[in-house]
Amino acid sequence: MHHVVRGDDLEVKQGKPSPEIFLAAANRFEGGPVDPQRILVFEDAPSGVLAAENAGMSVVMVPDARLDSLYHQDAVQVLNSLLDFSPADWGLPPFENASAKLD
Repeated sequence: MHHVVRGDDLEVKQGKPSPEIFLAAANRFEGGPVDPQRILVFEDAPSGVLAAENAGMSVVMVPDARLDSLYHQDAVQVLNSLLDFSPADWGLPPFENASAKLD
């Protein structure tokens, strides 16, 4: 992860589904703000998916299994687990031994 921005951050005045939290993170990349279309967000909540979309970012949802699947429709991709994420699906380089790091 490049950045962690929490809801109590000074740049965040409104909670999700406002895009402020994701836009604040986009502004913190070294070299200045990154185009939101180049950012991939991982979210577990419908309000977070909507917030990322409101920021113009792509969203991978890893929802709580108890969540109604109706909420999945707004995400670009839905996974059962972060372990199911394939960087190649997004044109990203592979993780080095990602599963070995979990042991």
